[in-house]
Amino acid sequence: MTIAPRPEDLITSDASLKDTLPRDFWYAAATAAYQIEGGWDADGKGASNWDVLMNDDPRFKDIGDGRVACDSYRLWREDIALLKQYGMNSYRFSLAWSRIIPDGGEGDAVNEKGVAYYDNLINGLLAEDITPFVTIFHWDHPYVLEQRYNGFESVDDIVRDFVNYARVCFERFGDRVKHWITINEPLVYTLFNATYMKEGRWTDKEHAAFVRGLVLCHAYTVELYDREFRPKQGGEIGITLNIDICVPIDDADPAARAAAHASVDHMLGMYADPIYLGFFPRTAIDRFGDELTLTNEQWAVVNAAATKVDFFGINHYSTSYATGKWFDFETADKWKRTRGLQERVKERNGEVIGNRGQDGHPYDVPWGFRRLLRHIHNRYTRKLGIPIIVTENGFATDQEYKMGLDEAVNDVQRQQFYAGYIRELALAIRDDGIPITGYMAWSLLDNIEWTTGYVPRFGLTAVDFESEERTRTPKDSAFMLRRVFEYLVSREVRKAE
Repeated sequence: MTIAPRPEDLITSDASLKDTLPRDFWYAAATAAYQIEGGWDADGKGASNWDVLMNDDPRFKDIGDGRVACDSYRLWREDIALLKQYGMNSYRFSLAWSRIIPDGGEGDAVNEKGVAYYDNLINGLLAEDITPFVTIFHWDHPYVLEQRYNGFESVDDIVRDFVNYARVCFERFGDRVKHWITINEPLVYTLFNATYMKEGRWTDKEHAAFVRGLVLCHAYTVELYDREFRPKQGGEIGITLNIDICVPIDDADPAARAAAHASVDHMLGMYADPIYLGFFPRTAIDRFGDELTLTNEQWAVVNAAATKVDFFGINHYSTSYATGKWFDFETADKWKRTRGLQERVKERNGEVIGNRGQDGHPYDVPWGFRRLLRHIHNRYTRKLGIPIIVTENGFATDQEYKMGLDEAVNDVQRQQFYAGYIRELALAIRDDGIPITGYMAWSLLDNIEWTTGYVPRFGLTAVDFESEERTRTPKDSAFMLRRVFEYLVSREVRKAE
């Protein structure tokens, strides 16, 4: 009898990969508050910018909203049980600003019931020896801040209120939370504002204001944590950036190489360069000019924060080719403008770059992941002496939302994706010498994927959104990941060199 190969065999049949990862490697699943919690107006929570967009905008009336989502506000114990079942030693989740400070501002009241929810979640995780990695801002802020001063368009106001919110998080949870992420994917948050939340008035002026505001919110939060909270709490802090890396469609074509470089500058360097290196990339300055200007005082805080971050968080899903062609700024839509204006394709010489996921997000391109890890290490983390943490990586199988439960659970394509990408991560650690200390699968649960609703299914766990109980069913990939990391993570305590 012949046993069919399993996707994980790509890793577990290679004896040279066994025990590649250190004993203290973080293996987690990731989620975000708006996408899973529900309870959108429960126990004093205020409306967020996402509540208003998805609940009220007629464009989204047929795809669902986050009023209930996965109902994790009520079912958080089940989520912890899943993490334990999957063998995970950590969990990345975000806090809902509007649940903690419903009106958002520096002088506004803290919602004690909202704090209690996160207290219970954090305590429940720790009771099961699962370490919390907490994202302070994963795109949802109190809508009141839009009404008061247009949110991130007003840089000084948002920085003041963001840092106050972060202070409350550190004060209330920092005695138990030792791993903080200031902001998730500023690039994509900017993209959503350009294309949906503020599309009627979005120009490069607003774009530049968002960049400055997000960089400064991160930097001033790091400065606050390092000055007031790290000495007594002993934790670490960083930021999560993202990029679907772009490579030249033809390495011999100077135009394709230049476009690929500009794409990486725009998608990653726009935030990584100022945060870690102390300057904006030339492509950003050429595009936005004086709109990106920071004061000397602000640069001093940004540069100081670069020496105080403890890791480089990266979310990555896929890779594309740069053709060397550019879209015209005047005729390009806001999506193309926000993504950098370079033409990107997924096919070369008639061959698709990889297996296509739901709506093309993502394509399965593991070699691009290794290339990205090398780029981050060579440009940023090696100089700073900090590790990379992969804070999101995952796959939405095409048409999974139409599948029956048995077919969705037997998620071979997702398993193939994870096996390929995790193998590249292990090789990057072993062969390239890149310090990587964690990997967080997106996502623990099928959830609401923002403006695409419940169509993309990234979860390691299927959720029945037709059931009031939001019944959770583990997919095969969850247990494959457990076996893979049991194989890769060493049980030995390594001596310091």
